[in-house]
Amino acid sequence: MALPGFFKKPEHKRFNIQPRYWDPAKEEREERENRIKAELGIQDDNGQYIPNIKGQLKRSLRHRNADVRRSNKKSNIRLFIILIVLLFVAYVYFFGWDSLPIKF
Repeated sequence: MALPGFFKKPEHKRFNIQPRYWDPAKEEREERENRIKAELGIQDDNGQYIPNIKGQLKRSLRHRNADVRRSNKKSNIRLFIILIVLLFVAYVYFFGWDSLPIKF
């Protein structure tokens, strides 16, 4: 005799995936068109994909180098400004406001 439980046992999971965008008639039509074009010797300009990996790699490296140079320049300017401010603060700390060449 089984005691009633507080928790339900999980049911087994079912795998039922439905294809979303698949048209079998369109696929058959395209295969038939490609077969007929191949038999007649008609070349399709869009049929062959030639990757341009070398050109894309060069372009991305060129942009990356430009970005690195730009960010290095900004970083150097920021570092220079921080250094000037710290030197000013150190000068005022050690010698006081009275020793400044410019009076505020």
